[in-house]
Formats: sequence, structure tokens, C-alpha cells
Amino acid sequence: MDELLNEAEMTITISSGMEDTEIVEKRQAILQFNVNDNTATYSLDAPQILIGRAKDVDLCVPDIYLSGKHARILIVHNFYHIEDLGSRNGTWVNGERVTFMRLAHMDVIRMGQTNLRFVQNNVVDEKYIHKINLETIQSLALAVEAKDPYTKGHSERVAEISEHLATMMGLATADVERVQIAGILHDIGKIGVPETLLLNKLSLSDTEYELVKQHVVEGKNILKPLNFLSDIIPAVYHHHERFDGTGYPDGLAGEEIPLWARIIQVADTCDAMTISRPYRAALSKGQVIDEFTCCAGSQFDPDITRAMVEILQN
Repeated sequence: MDELLNEAEMTITISSGMEDTEIVEKRQAILQFNVNDNTATYSLDAPQILIGRAKDVDLCVPDIYLSGKHARILIVHNFYHIEDLGSRNGTWVNGERVTFMRLAHMDVIRMGQTNLRFVQNNVVDEKYIHKINLETIQSLALAVEAKDPYTKGHSERVAEISEHLATMMGLATADVERVQIAGILHDIGKIGVPETLLLNKLSLSDTEYELVKQHVVEGKNILKPLNFLSDIIPAVYHHHERFDGTGYPDGLAGEEIPLWARIIQVADTCDAMTISRPYRAALSKGQVIDEFTCCAGSQFDPDITRAMVEILQN
């Protein structure tokens, strides 16, 4: 590998590193050029870097053996790939001609008479990976309810109401944010429920209702492989429990029900009552307050119900 580099008229080093921020929006990297003992750097702030001899590429390399647009480096989920763009002389990685290849630390890329060494920070940016995974699964959750115009936006509204309730209940800021995420994902398990049942405008049979109830189990199974969401699984799984113990899936009662699940249950019910459905009109604010007041201590946690009523009154 070192012998290859010594043959080059110009050596370019690609190095990358990640900022230690709460949520990483972009990968951060630089291109470092060594030309006639002079060093120059090029910041990489885009998901792809076009390399070639043409003046309109991201990285213009003064090598007559390169094509105008020779190759590009793609940055996807913190992994780097090299793609040849049909160049005359090809793109080579560690002596092997490639058309598309994922790069590894210290790979040597050769284009024309130019060698490039790929140097990558060995630390995996877990926060960025978590962000991508969360965005993906949130998109799935929202796609399910988008099939029904009457439930479109439901999860986002539940998340917003849950955020207000969690704040009213005095939860720490970090916990409020997790409750909000749980609100978005609370119905993710409906991906596994037949669409005919989700879109049914009539009363469900007992058998059909049992199938719909399985969405909390499906939700738990979907989220289980994602360790960074493990703390919100109980909220998703138990948000249909009732304070008196007559809910599902486990018939938990009172404070046996996880707090975040009790919050989401109230938020979920509030949104359901205030949105019109084909078989009934939305309830007025006064009617919603009356329902919560009547069901406090039986269906709902009394403390969370009081917070919900206060929010509605204000």
C-alpha cells in the first residue's frame, strides 16, 4: 500500500471525524491535498463529492489521465462509498478496479496518476445512526395513519398533547422528549393490522377487535431490536391499559401502568374525542372535559386527568 503511494505524483488524504453533539445533522470531513510539499484542505459538507478534471466538480484534480467527471464519494449513514462514473482509465481501490465499493479505513484509491488514501475516524457516530433509525420508524408510523384521512396527523397530535401533559406533570426535560417520541410511535404496531380493519367504518366483531388489540404487541416487537428506544417500549405496549385494571394487554392497574403509558393514554383519548369520525361528530371542549372528569380514577389516572382538564380549560 505504501509503495503505491510513493509512485503518485500527487497524494490526497481523505480524513473524517464527527462532532460530539446531541444530534449530528451532518457528517464532518476534510480533504487534505499534498501537492509539491504544499498542503491544502477541502471541507466535505455534502452527501456526495464529485471528483475529476473538469472545473465544475467538487474536487478538481490536475491530472490529465482523469476524466472530466471521474468518480464520486457517497456518504450514506456514516459509511463512505466510491463510485466510478464511467471513467476512461477506471477507479482502483487497493489495486483492484471497481465500479462501486464501500471504503474502509486506509484504503488506497487510484485515479489516473493520482493516489488517494482514505482515512476514517474509527469511532462510529451512534447518535447519527439513532437519528436516522428514528426518522425511518417515525415515517413508518405516520404512513400507517395516512391511509385513513380521519386519523391523519393523529400520532403527531398525540405527541404534542403528551409533551404538554408530561411538562405539566413535572417530568424532566429529557423524559418529556422521550414521551413525545413515544407519542409519535404509540400506534406503530398497526403496521401489522389488516388495512381492511383499520379503514372499517362500522363496528368491529369480537374477533376483529382482538386482531386490532394486537397492535400493541406488534409495536413492542417492532421496537424491540432498537436498543436506543428500549425505554419507550413500555409506553407503546401499555397505552391501552385502564387505571381500574380492565384494559389490555396485561390488565395492569393504577401505578402498575408505566407513567409514560398513562400520559399517552390520556393524550390518545383526547385526540380521539376531538376529531370527527364518519360515525360521529367531534365532541365539544365541554363534553371532553365532562368525559375526563367522569372517567378519572376508572379509565384514567386522576392526576394526569386533572392536568388534561387544566390544559383544555386554558
